[in-house]
Amino acid sequence: MSIIEAIISGLVQGLTEFLPVSSSGHLALIHNIFGFDVSDIFFDICLHLATLVAVIVYFRKYIAGLIERREVIWLVYLGIGTVPAVIAALFFENKITAVFGDPVKVSGMLIVTAFVLFAGQAALLVKRVSRPEATMGRSVIVGIAQAFALVPGISRSGATISAGMVTGMGQEEAFRFSFLLSIPAISGAFLYKILTQDHMEFAFSAGINYIIGMICAFVMGLISLNILKRVIIAKKLYIFGIYCLAAGVAGILFLR
Repeated sequence: MSIIEAIISGLVQGLTEFLPVSSSGHLALIHNIFGFDVSDIFFDICLHLATLVAVIVYFRKYIAGLIERREVIWLVYLGIGTVPAVIAALFFENKITAVFGDPVKVSGMLIVTAFVLFAGQAALLVKRVSRPEATMGRSVIVGIAQAFALVPGISRSGATISAGMVTGMGQEEAFRFSFLLSIPAISGAFLYKILTQDHMEFAFSAGINYIIGMICAFVMGLISLNILKRVIIAKKLYIFGIYCLAAGVAGILFLR
């Protein structure tokens, strides 16, 4: 992998991990264009680690507040929301990995993401009449949405934020819950890959190209979190839905 490919991958990961356009889907398409081999999938895991750090840095004050107030219920909600993704990863890993190597299927999932975002946009326009915060039931539904987002092409942030708002969460609450939920999900995926990868490959991952790619992903991740929050507050989530629809159709037409 060249340094240019590492930079491009890092920027794409950082931008698309948090914007609701599917980072895994875009990385799969990037791999197809560059012709990356299977071993480079570990590089993607390192990029996910960089964006995980970006989430923690971005929400550091909110996380510190939860700890200071000892709001255990939030930990319960996050734990419940994480379970569906863990189950899906354990039982469907091979099928999910197979989709990653098929750009046409990934493109089709981007179209699915588009309609999920349109549903989220509709929820944004509905006047709230119930409590806007996270609840046990909402945590389960958002968790199921995150499980479906393991499929490359389905946006994790788009699916979870939309699911949260459709079930009655306020827009900022859905935004926070979605990304706090990503912390155990990304951490678990990273640890799983570390334990199952060859140690020589892990040593290779410490190369300068990997480090540069991770820095790019971290910086771009912080930028994209700010962009998404502004878009949600402005109630313009449909913009990303239109993009995913166009990208999905283009992928099917030109990458088959």
